[in-house]
This record gives sequence, structure tokens and C-alpha cells, in this order.
Amino acid sequence: KQWRKQILKANAQANAEEKRRHAKAAERADKILCNAKPAPIDHKYLVKKGIKPHGAGLDGENLVVPLLSGDRVCSVQFISPTGGKWFSSGGRVKGCSHSIGIPNDVVLVAEGFATAGSLREITGYAVEIAFTAGNLRAVSLALREKLPDARIIICADNDTKTEGNPGKTKATEAAKAIGGLLAIPPAHGDFNDLAQSHGAEVVSKCIKS
Repeated sequence: KQWRKQILKANAQANAEEKRRHAKAAERADKILCNAKPAPIDHKYLVKKGIKPHGAGLDGENLVVPLLSGDRVCSVQFISPTGGKWFSSGGRVKGCSHSIGIPNDVVLVAEGFATAGSLREITGYAVEIAFTAGNLRAVSLALREKLPDARIIICADNDTKTEGNPGKTKATEAAKAIGGLLAIPPAHGDFNDLAQSHGAEVVSKCIKS
């Protein structure tokens, strides 16, 4: 019994510390966003990916994209001009997302910002960004709770060169968890890669068929 009490106490302390760390990170993220400038359309990363800024900010030379839980800022993702990506230290990621467009009858869920940008521009559908493959399920569940009648399509990254193909595997799990649909690029890569290599028409066919 004493050992069990010690374990419960340690878990409670760890949870409290995690909440404090997340709260501080959210404050820092909010300040970063307040000081950020609108991202220019000719930012090197945007040009390379062939997409618009879609509300991203600019912190120094890096794009900055907010991670939200409802209306609350939890963290930010930085994207360098060369495509390097990282989250602000200590911020919450699980269950947090970023929306491009206003959700309607059909909503797409994607991993990355560039993929989401391409999907939005090509299909016209709103896109929810999960930021990581491991976060697809949590974001999809939250979206389903918010939009119980929407047609939700999980747009996987096809990671054929990574063992276990985590993009496809996690997207499949997310689709099953919410009774959603699954779209997968026919070759290795994501839907931004597909758009650049085969054009918008091929992407549109994959999503809308």
C-alpha cells in the first residue's frame, strides 16, 4: 500500500509539472505569435513547396505556425527556409492542430503544413494539420467530436522508405477510429510531393474519388 501511494504521488507530481511546463510554453508561443509578421508569399520554403502562406507568421527568417487546442495556443512549429522543422520547447503537441479554411461538410486531415497547403489550394476543402503521424488519431477524434456529421478524409503520407510506413499506418488507425475515409498517394511521399511531380489533377482525383 505504501509503495502504491508513492507511485500515485509521483504520478500526480509529474502531471502537475507537465501542466506547468505546458502553460509556460503556451505563454512563450503566444508572445512569439504576437510579435510575428505575416509570412511573405516569396518565402523560400513556400516557393519550394509551391504553396501560399495560409496564415503562417514569420519569426526572423523562419515560418511560425500555431498549434491550437480549441481557441487556446499550445505551441508553435518553426519551419526554416530550407525545410527544417521543430516545435517550441516544452509545448503540448498531442491533440493540438492548426486549421486552414473553415470546416464544412468535408474536412481533410494531413500531417504537415505544406501538404495541407497543397490540399487546400487544390480541393478547396478545409484542412486540419496534425503535424506528426502520431498525432493524427488524437486530432481526428477531436475533429469528429466537433463535427459528428462531416465527411472526414485522412490524407496519409506514404512513407514507403521508412520501416512500417508510419504515415500510412497511423493514418489508417485514425480513419478507423472515427469512421472516416483514407486517401494515400500512389507512390512514396506526401500529397505536396504528388502535386509537384504529377500535378493538381492527380491529387484532386485521389482525394475526391
